[in-house]
Amino acid sequence: MEKLKNHIAALPTIMVGGETYLSYQAVTDTVAAFLFPTYPTNQIDEAGYQRVLETAAALCHELGYQEVVKLTPPAVALSDMGLYWSAASSPTPEPEPHIIHVGPGRVEMLEDGLLLDAGHPAGASLSQLGLDEVIRQHFKIPVTASDGVVDLMHRAVASDWPNDYKGIWHDCLGMCVAGGKDISPTERLFTVIIRGLGRRRYWQFKAQLQQDNTGAPFLYICLADEREQNALFDLGHVVMTPGAAALGVDFSPYIARHAAGDDGDLDSFDKQQNRRAIKEGLRILSAYDVPPGDGETERIWIITEADRSTTTVLTPGEY
Repeated sequence: MEKLKNHIAALPTIMVGGETYLSYQAVTDTVAAFLFPTYPTNQIDEAGYQRVLETAAALCHELGYQEVVKLTPPAVALSDMGLYWSAASSPTPEPEPHIIHVGPGRVEMLEDGLLLDAGHPAGASLSQLGLDEVIRQHFKIPVTASDGVVDLMHRAVASDWPNDYKGIWHDCLGMCVAGGKDISPTERLFTVIIRGLGRRRYWQFKAQLQQDNTGAPFLYICLADEREQNALFDLGHVVMTPGAAALGVDFSPYIARHAAGDDGDLDSFDKQQNRRAIKEGLRILSAYDVPPGDGETERIWIITEADRSTTTVLTPGEY
């Protein structure tokens, strides 16, 4: 075992915050190859795999690695995200607020938690599906999803299979951290098993680490083969104000119209300004009358920032 321990000690490490971390997957693969040199990793039985994990833990402890931790952005790049053996015990972190950054003039509101995640686009409202806590369990940065991902979850939950939103989203974020293949320093492909959607069980997702216009990172997750249709510009991270959320309206069709260049109830001058803004990369504003109920309508604005990092759904009184 001394030889195996030397192999583990020679594996590459990374430094984060002055602490040393060793890849959990690299250790596991090294131990499996040493203990079962004639077996492919996927052919090791349960007892053998348990032996691999126990041996890896014992040797890592001898080398001074105390526990397995999860490193995610912004502590590490997306390409380095995953499970690691830590050389020092981690102190119990203080609870952190779930902060979402958006455009100029509203940073203070976001820091106070006065904006909510509205998804990407509006149909992907993870907050409305009760998934904020699942996100906080996996990441310390905001996570948003494409309409294709949320539609997939809707169909899976509506199927005969006993799926629920939290379980599916937990599997998605867990596989994003623990598995997959990096295709660039900021993009990762990963596969999640979702049952109840016909014969297809394996669904491939893509995670993209992006930045809003303040430089703060957020993670955008979409289907690997998904394409935004009819969109004339990027929406970035879509958020909504409490006033907009209180209307209880599904903003999906309005944000789809906004992204397609249908800017709603604006006069001809403002519409012409939007045409210019789309071409020249300026701020884009759309206005719609939405039905919150009781036969009445309320005006909302949808604003996409000039750098296309953020789109905000709000009521005019909150501007």
